Amino acid sequence: MRKFIMFTSFAVLFFSVFVFCVSSVVAEAADIKTIEVSNAQEFLEALGSDRIIEMDYTGDYNLSEWDPYLVSKGNMPKLARGVSWSEVFDGGELVLNGIKNLTIRCEGAEGVKAEIVINPRYSFVMKFENCRNIAMEGLSAGHSEGSYCEGGVFSFTDSSQIAITNTRMYGCGTEGLTLSNVSGMNVTDSGIYDCTYYIMTVTGGENITFMDCMFIDNQEFTLINVSGTKNMSFRNCYFNDNKGQMFGVEGTTISVSNSSFNRNHTDSPIQGSKNVKFADCEFN
Repeated sequence: MRKFIMFTSFAVLFFSVFVFCVSSVVAEAADIKTIEVSNAQEFLEALGSDRIIEMDYTGDYNLSEWDPYLVSKGNMPKLARGVSWSEVFDGGELVLNGIKNLTIRCEGAEGVKAEIVINPRYSFVMKFENCRNIAMEGLSAGHSEGSYCEGGVFSFTDSSQIAITNTRMYGCGTEGLTLSNVSGMNVTDSGIYDCTYYIMTVTGGENITFMDCMFIDNQEFTLINVSGTKNMSFRNCYFNDNKGQMFGVEGTTISVSNSSFNRNHTDSPIQGSKNVKFADCEFN
C-alpha cells in the first residue's frame, strides 16, 4: 500500500510539473505580438522583447533621423526597456541589451528588402548584447555614406540562438558581422558586400553556420577572422572578388565545404589557409 501511495504521489507531482511547463510555454508563445511598421520612428518604437516586427518594404528606415546625438526633435521615439542609444565619435549607436524573442522581417516582393541605414561611420547599424532568440529576415542594412569608418553592420555579444536569413549586409561598414561569445547562430541565403576592412570577426562562441551565403567585393587585411570558436562552418558559399588574406583562424579549426572562390586577390593560396578544412571546394 505504501509503495502504491508513493507511486501515485510521484505521478501526480510529475503531471503537475508537466502541466506547469506546457502552460508556461503556451503562455510565452501567446505573449508574442506582431507589430507592423513603415518608417524609422515606428521601427524604433517597436523594438523590444517578445515581438515580431513586420517591416513595409516601401518604408524609409534611416535610424539616424531619430538619433539623439545628431538631431533634436520633439516627440522622440519612446524606446522599450533594453533599447537605447550609445554615443560614438560621430553620432549615436543603437544598442539592444537583454532582448529576447525578437523577429525583424520584411515580406515584400521577391528580391525587395526593407533597408535599415545609419549615417555615423563609427557606429554599428545595430548592436545586440546579452540577447537570445533573435531573427532577421528579408533585410538590407548598412551605412548611408562611404568613407573611413570603425563601425560594422551587425554586432552580437554574449548572445545565443541567432538566425539571419535572406539579408544583405554592406559597407562602408568595417565588416558585416562582429561576433563575440555567440552560440547557436545560423546565417542562411545572405550576403556581405563592399565592406571596408573585413568580412567578419568571430571571437569565442560555438555552433555558427553560414549556408548558401555570398561574400563579395570586401577588402583589406584578413577578411574572415576567427579565434577560439567551436564548430564553425561555411557550406555552399561563394567568395568572389575580395581583396586580402581570406582566412585568419587561431585557436580552433573551421570547415568550408561545397563552396567556390573566384577572382579573389590574395598573396597566398586560399586552399593553404591555416586551421581551415576544405571539402569539395573550387578555387579559380
